[in-house]
Amino acid sequence: MPSPSCEGALSDAVLQAARAALADFPGNPYAEDPWQHCGPRNQPLLVLLDALVDASTAVAAAIADNCWDDCLPIPADGAKGMAAALHRIADTITAAAAAPDAAGWSLPSMTGKELV
Repeated sequence: MPSPSCEGALSDAVLQAARAALADFPGNPYAEDPWQHCGPRNQPLLVLLDALVDASTAVAAAIADNCWDDCLPIPADGAKGMAAALHRIADTITAAAAAPDAAGWSLPSMTGKELV
C-alpha cells in the first residue's frame, strides 16, 4: 500500500495506526469492494480513507451526543475550521471522481505495421 503521511506527528501516528489496523484486519473489509476498479495505487488508499471516514463519523456522533447530554457546545471557531477542512476533503474527492478515465485508451504500437 502506498504510504501517505501527515505533517503533524500525532496525525501521522493516527494514520499509520489506521493503516496497521487495516493490514491486520482479516480479509477484505467490504463484501463487495466499491473501490476495486480504481487502480492498484488508489484502491488501498480509498479503503483506508473509507475506514477513516467511518471512524470519524462515529467520533463526531459521540461529540454531538456529549454536547447535548452536557449542554456544553464545542467552540464555534473550532467547529467552523473543522467543517471547512472537511469541505476541502469533500471537494478533493469530488475532483478525483471527475478525472478523465483513460482505462479504454490505447496508443499505436509504433512498430510500423499499422502503416501497411
